[in-house]
Formats: sequence, C-alpha cells, structure tokens
Amino acid sequence: MWLIVGGAGITACCGCNATSPPTTQPATRDHASLSALIAPESRDWSREEASAHLADNKLGISAAVRLVRLAEVSPLCVPAELTDAHVARLRLVGLSPERWALGLADAQDERRLRAPVLVSAGGDVSLLAEGIEEEVAVLHVSNDPDVFPHVVTLPQRVLLIGDDVVSAVALDTCEHVQFELCQERGFSYIGLLLTSSGPVREVARYRWDPYELTFMGPACDKLPDPPGGKFQIDLKASRRLEPVGGEIPEPEPDRKPPPTPEPVLPGDEWA
Repeated sequence: MWLIVGGAGITACCGCNATSPPTTQPATRDHASLSALIAPESRDWSREEASAHLADNKLGISAAVRLVRLAEVSPLCVPAELTDAHVARLRLVGLSPERWALGLADAQDERRLRAPVLVSAGGDVSLLAEGIEEEVAVLHVSNDPDVFPHVVTLPQRVLLIGDDVVSAVALDTCEHVQFELCQERGFSYIGLLLTSSGPVREVARYRWDPYELTFMGPACDKLPDPPGGKFQIDLKASRRLEPVGGEIPEPEPDRKPPPTPEPVLPGDEWA
C-alpha cells in the first residue's frame, strides 16, 4: 500500500481518452489546518531528523519540504514562499521503503503528481526535470510496480522510476508528437500522441513487459497526413526499449573522424 498524504489537487489535462479514476476523494481542509500541514518545528530539523519523519502521515510533507530546503534546490513544487493554497496542493507518495515523491496533486487522479521530486530515505533530493520540462513532468504512481512501473512522462521522454531513474524511451525527432500514459481495459501503456493538428491521435504504443523489464514498441514509423513525415526514437537514450513493429530506422552514419596519419620523419621513406 502506498503512502499518500497531502491536500486537494490541481486541475490537469490528459492527452488520452481513458484515464484511471481517482482512488479516494481528498477531504476539504480549512485555512487553519492547511497551515498546520507544515509543522513549525520542522524548520529546525536536521537532515537526519527530517528523514526520520518521512513515513509519518502527519509530518511527512513537513519532512520532505525541510529536506528540499536543506538540499538548497528550488523545485517548482516547493517555491521559496509557501502559501496555504500551495501547501494544499502538495502530496507525498511512498514509492518504496527507500523512496518518496513530493509533487503537486492532480484533482482528476490521485495517482498523478505534477512537477515531482524524489526524496530518499537518507534525505537526498533528486530533481527529475528542470525549466519548461519541470512544468509538464508528471509522475504516474503504479498500483502494482511488479505489473507496470512508476514512470514520469515528459513530452519527449519517459523516465522509469525504480531502484534508479532510467531514461526508458526518448524521442530523437519530436515535432508534432509527445508521450502520455494511457490505459485500455485497465492496462497501462505509454502512448505516442499526435498533437499538432486536429484531435489528439495515438500513433504508437509502448507496452511494458514485466518479465523482460522493457517497453516494446516501434523505433520509427510514419505519421498520418497531415502533418506527414516520421517520428524516430533515440535508441541510445532509450535504455528500456525493445524495438518492435514500425519501420526499421536507418543506421546512424559513422561520425568517427578518419585516423590521423603518422608523421613521416626524414629518412623513414627509405626504410
């Protein structure tokens, strides 16, 4: 069972038609209780003290926020000035006994966290994206990681959140398409969606193989017209992809410079 604590979510858009329904309805909190979500004493906690409170239902968010401050990073989910309205959107989710995710809750689905950061049991804080990418990063918390893993979707890549953070699938050419977590008949998969013109359309699927621990889907394929053209996956950056279906991408040209000839010393030409 995953630990989920925090306040109400924020409205979000989803690129797929089918999404998992919210598991529970967050309770409404008044102004005073929102302020109480960040314990005043947490401002003086050491890293060890804050880490010890991560699994606490009441103090977990306070602990995570304190660890972010101690790490001297500025993620989107923990701005320099925290307000009651912002704290109401914070959620802390346990991904494993050694790792938590802190982010902004999604009003439509409690298993989605926006602008997430990872917090380890030892107090380390890891940013998953920066700049514009951070604004659109979404962590999808799996109901059963043995069947489908925790993933972070960004328009151009999918991160696998396990013992390590791995670039699972990444686009090489990224015009007109983006990744999104989708569902069909209760099963999750990564969809590559055409978003350039007209209604959103799915152009490729990447299904998770829980035995091989890889996504399976095309590395290259045509896009419908309009806009036409092709999409192509960056195979070097896609560490958890087994290419299946679609077109076979053209091999990359050999970019190694030609070998430099050894200098000829006087007299060597007669050797």
